[in-house]
Amino acid sequence: MMARNSFANFIVNMNPYNSLFIFALGASGTELGMLSSIGLAFSTIFSVLTGWISDRGDKKAFFLLGTAVGVLVPIAYILSPSWSWLAVAFILFGVSEGILQPAWQAMYANSVNDGSRGTVYGLANLFVMSPILFAGLVGGAVVSWFGGMDADGIRPLYYLQIGLSLAIVAFVWRYLTPPRRQGQSVPFSFSQMIADYRDVLSIDGVRSWVLMKSLGSISIGLAGPFWMIYASLVWEASAMTIAFMVTVRTLTRIVLSPVVGRLTDVYGRKKLIIGGRLTMYVAAIIFLWGGGGFLLLLAWVLMGVNDSTGVAWQAKEVELVGRHQRARMTALSVGAFNLLAVPASLLGGYLWDHVGYLAPFIFMIVVDGLVRMPIIAKYVPEAGYDELNSKQVDSGLFTD
Repeated sequence: MMARNSFANFIVNMNPYNSLFIFALGASGTELGMLSSIGLAFSTIFSVLTGWISDRGDKKAFFLLGTAVGVLVPIAYILSPSWSWLAVAFILFGVSEGILQPAWQAMYANSVNDGSRGTVYGLANLFVMSPILFAGLVGGAVVSWFGGMDADGIRPLYYLQIGLSLAIVAFVWRYLTPPRRQGQSVPFSFSQMIADYRDVLSIDGVRSWVLMKSLGSISIGLAGPFWMIYASLVWEASAMTIAFMVTVRTLTRIVLSPVVGRLTDVYGRKKLIIGGRLTMYVAAIIFLWGGGGFLLLLAWVLMGVNDSTGVAWQAKEVELVGRHQRARMTALSVGAFNLLAVPASLLGGYLWDHVGYLAPFIFMIVVDGLVRMPIIAKYVPEAGYDELNSKQVDSGLFTD
């Protein structure tokens, strides 16, 4: 699982130019938002279905299927003659992510003991994230070689992504072994699926977490497509500047992840989550009003500090529920984030096109800082499900 995730991170971060490619094909900010909303809608549908089935069946099969569908995404980018045809790429990406995430998170979480989860996740990031150090530089060099940040300059990256993605499929097929404990395959039952999701939602803190995640799409998700476009249009950042931004952000995350993981286990998940967010707000201010140049790199270093607290987010989410419910918890989290994604994507595009380039980012900071973080602070319990219910049955760092 770690090897696959490492390669996948390299492939994704090799190409931070997707939004620029879409703009180069003639899309506006509103149209970019429409495309994003399509992908998120499909991700929601498939995550809800596969989250329930994964808790009861073969997680490896879904992991492999999602990886295989992901190969089709760069192919769709290459074949698209205009921005509207990219809807196919966004649909395929949504299907791939919807299938992958519940099975992946459940297998990963169930292989680690709750008490040391932050430490293990942080150390794992050293392996998983290290290839990304070179990914942005490779992508930037390819784009520069083929003419810069237009459609012709970015398109060769998709050919490279296809080859690497095929290698991942072969690797997963050959080497991935699912955890020892497997659910039992059962016939699909819509009523049973609804009942099982209700069971998860009845657990203390889950509803608050799901609400908080749903608001993520109209904050973090809303601004997400516009960071690199802002850097390019407002601060005139080159392809290599953007590549270095990705690299320093990743390096910061890699270096800090083991330390933050340990701090997460010692001081609690919530403190690290909120502390990381405060750092992100400072980074956003520097990025938006700092004047560009070197300060873009400084802002992305601070973004890397926030990224390193992702281990606390991952740990808190899976620990809210029992081992046998974690694929469903991931599905609820993904579904909640995507629930408002369609209007959020359209709102983000509208703010960018008609209010101003700063508007999506200011909206993000207000919603995230004044609504989402208070929900975590007040309504999400620090203790995990197993701790509260005294059902932690394994000891040591790893459980599988």
